[in-house]
Amino acid sequence: LGARTARTLVDRDPQKAIEPVEYVLSLVEIGLAEMRALIFELQPESLEAEGLVEALRKQASTLPSRHEIEVDFADCDEPNLPLHVKEAVYRIAQEAIHNTVKHAQASTLSIQMVCTASELVLELRDNGLGFDTTGSFPGHLGLHSMRERAAKLDGQVRIESEPGLGVYINIQIPIERYAQ
Repeated sequence: LGARTARTLVDRDPQKAIEPVEYVLSLVEIGLAEMRALIFELQPESLEAEGLVEALRKQASTLPSRHEIEVDFADCDEPNLPLHVKEAVYRIAQEAIHNTVKHAQASTLSIQMVCTASELVLELRDNGLGFDTTGSFPGHLGLHSMRERAAKLDGQVRIESEPGLGVYINIQIPIERYAQ
């Protein structure tokens, strides 16, 4: 609509065409940023090139503008791990973040990554609606897939929550045997 308006105005009053053109440009820039973010979520190329810490930082950095969620991100030095381990940890974190965005109605999310010689710990805490962790969620595989990915690395995912009290997720992956 803005482009059509600009096209009409360009012949009649070129000066008035500037505003609709600027509007269309802003929409294109927003769309491009959104598309880049979605592509990154599907295949985080920076995971291999820049590492797990940077990939998680980039994922978290999209939340304030896309979902109005304030993020506190605390990281550690890049762990020296094979790509398949980094990808599994990234996908677990991505699912946890997705759940916050989709279900929690949270305004804040804290992400803390702690790396030691023996384990990688990722903690996420939001101030959202929370949920009953003993409930079943037919058709929702996110929590199950998080646990399954962690288990394949001999890790675990612990989830603490109550309705109205937000969610705390603790992901622990033993990494000693994977260290390169």
